[in-house]
Amino acid sequence: MTASALPEDFLTSLKPDSVLGVAVSGGGDSMALLHMLLQAGVLVRVATVNHNLRDEAQAEAQVVSAFCVTHGVSHDVLHWHWDGTGNLQDQARRGRYRLLSDWAAEAGLDCVALGHTADDNIETFLMGLSRGAGLDGLSGMQASFSRGGIAFHRPLLHARRSELRDILQGAGITWRDDPSNDDPGYQRIQVRQSMSALETAGISAEQILMSLSNLQATRRDLNAELAAEVEDHVRLDRGDLCFDLHWLEAKSAESQRRLLNSALQFVAGQDYPPRGVKMMRVLADLRQKSVLHGCLITSDDAELRVGRELNAVAELRVPSTEVWDQRWSVAGTHSKTTEIRALGEAGLSQCAVNWRDTGLPHASVLASPSVWEGDRLLAAPLAGWANNWSLTLRQHDCEYLEFVLSH
Repeated sequence: MTASALPEDFLTSLKPDSVLGVAVSGGGDSMALLHMLLQAGVLVRVATVNHNLRDEAQAEAQVVSAFCVTHGVSHDVLHWHWDGTGNLQDQARRGRYRLLSDWAAEAGLDCVALGHTADDNIETFLMGLSRGAGLDGLSGMQASFSRGGIAFHRPLLHARRSELRDILQGAGITWRDDPSNDDPGYQRIQVRQSMSALETAGISAEQILMSLSNLQATRRDLNAELAAEVEDHVRLDRGDLCFDLHWLEAKSAESQRRLLNSALQFVAGQDYPPRGVKMMRVLADLRQKSVLHGCLITSDDAELRVGRELNAVAELRVPSTEVWDQRWSVAGTHSKTTEIRALGEAGLSQCAVNWRDTGLPHASVLASPSVWEGDRLLAAPLAGWANNWSLTLRQHDCEYLEFVLSH
């Protein structure tokens, strides 16, 4: 397959007459993706995320806007602002996907295409090597994944960055690359700049891509076998994932690791699994209570439960009209001052019912979403006190199986 051709399976997966969302930064990769989609006759709607971290970002968005106007394509600029907490790169990535997911949902789009390339995949592989990663960490980027109910696709993972720029130059299309793509202060850029040294040592990009393909095939087969088997041994209980404990204990350590890694990422909404050393401590005794990756792992004689841990969400507050913890929404009499936050002991003491009647563990009830106005609890549906509010979980049992398949 050449860079000038989009994967046939990707094109045929698009619904006839549907509109595809495309994330376009203004850089060469995403501009080439947009150009190729238009050449293929795909109906598109474009979004550019401005992280408001660089003065040049506005000019880059204008490059995209001008191209879209010329081609009669709808273009939206989405703004993200860092609140100064957490790792900047990680927060920017999360914010970007959240904005794109919300944008796509509001626009009625089923999926969004991203412009990641074979070079990005190679860099991801080499960064995994630097961390001593295993099969999952060395298998590169996923061709497809889901965020916030929206499917994301990377149809250019077969294409080299240089080939895409040749296509743009041949078509007379301009682009504006982010200057930070040349900043050696980032590990990815250090890896990118080391490729020439690797090739001198006889390790070519083509060889790395071949290894990536083999690793991806192995991971895909393992996950497919595991997902088919786990279906009858896991259930989603009001946001918590519950496994048949005896079945899980009988699985190999590798199967346990893959299942729990997927469960932790699924419940906590994390892009990456926990560190291997921490997971090994959990696997050493599945019946021991553990806190890992923003989740609480507990068990009784029948089930192992993975639920949200209170401390991980204790400070998380959003207006009641928004999504809390990336997966919960509420319906009721909203106001400008109503908000969603974790119930906690302060909220539990205000509940007008006995939370034990719900059958949920105490820890799960404490970490559950509830509706507040100031210091006054308005509703705690998972504690059994709905008070005319309803709670919706934006996840389903089948999505965990898809999560296992894709991770």
